Amino acid sequence: MNTTITQAELLRLRMRAQGLAGTGAADAPAGSDTASGPARIAATASRMLALQGQDWRSSRWALGVRTPGTTVADVSAAFNTGRIVRSWPMRGTIHVLAAEDIGWMQAATNRRVLAGAAKRRAQLELSDATLERLVEVAVAALSGGQSLSRDELAGTWEEAGIEVQGPWRYHTIWWMCQNNITVLGPVQDEAEPRLVLAEEWITTPRQLEGGAALCEIATRYAQARGAVTAKDLAWWSGLTMKDARQGLRLASETGSLVELESDAADGALWADPEQLAASANESSATAWLMLPSFDEHLLGYRGREAQLTPEHFERIVPGRNGMFLATIVHEGRVVGTWKRAPGKHSKILVTPFPDAEIDLTALEPEAARWSQFHGFDAATLEMGGST
Repeated sequence: MNTTITQAELLRLRMRAQGLAGTGAADAPAGSDTASGPARIAATASRMLALQGQDWRSSRWALGVRTPGTTVADVSAAFNTGRIVRSWPMRGTIHVLAAEDIGWMQAATNRRVLAGAAKRRAQLELSDATLERLVEVAVAALSGGQSLSRDELAGTWEEAGIEVQGPWRYHTIWWMCQNNITVLGPVQDEAEPRLVLAEEWITTPRQLEGGAALCEIATRYAQARGAVTAKDLAWWSGLTMKDARQGLRLASETGSLVELESDAADGALWADPEQLAASANESSATAWLMLPSFDEHLLGYRGREAQLTPEHFERIVPGRNGMFLATIVHEGRVVGTWKRAPGKHSKILVTPFPDAEIDLTALEPEAARWSQFHGFDAATLEMGGST
């Protein structure tokens, strides 16, 4: 008979797996890991398999909040030393992940993502011949260890006599990254990572395919998200339900994952047995957290009810426009949102849900940790009204 867990146990397990409780970020003392800051950031990215990366600044804090004692400079160094990259590993969404993982993950997930590319180019009136020319010019400009920003690449195309129309630029960059021709790697100052050739930048890519790749995705996804369903895995990875179930079955056969049951989940759950045993000895999730927008705490799952009351979803994604706000989390559950106030000062505006109370004094250590990570003066907290 499978182990049955409650919603409270499910939440505790997920927070621990996410690196947000227990032996994760909030409880680990700064400097407890003897590895360098960039190496620790890279280890977090690898452990998480992939983290949402469409908002550059938010993705840096997603790494930092899970890696105590590090700074934004450590994130840049992890990019600049080729440990981590920013690209599109699955479901057509940009993520941050270990450089060695991007190629095999795309090979496992690209079929469904690339299936609609030709139709999209037809809508953009971007011919295959023009796309081929754009890629050819980009590869030539990047060869020999060169890097380009998106604007610099657009200038290179213009110099080559190609008139790039509207969304052609985004589509071509996506196409090159999605096919592992390029990745977004080195960082200059505060700007987003620059384009480089994948085969030059990634020196030790892993090679996985078939069932081994599905097993790896399922295992590492569940180990970094806690108890998950097959629907969670399929949604997050972009795999078919058939492939998601196969990956979970293979992971179970190796003993990497065990099957659970819970009234709080839509279907059977799978979890790392070692995490399951360790979380049973923990009393609760970390008291207060300030998580970035698009964080895996919510976006790591299709079913988010353990972390977020469903009726509050539109307070996190106003108008259901796909833009997830930064969240205040209390004992694993979202209780409000936050944002940095405009201006040079470090003021954070906190907006609680109507039925929630946020203790600003209790939240101050998290604000201090956020400030230290970014190299800002200590942030002050203010209530920003109700949602």
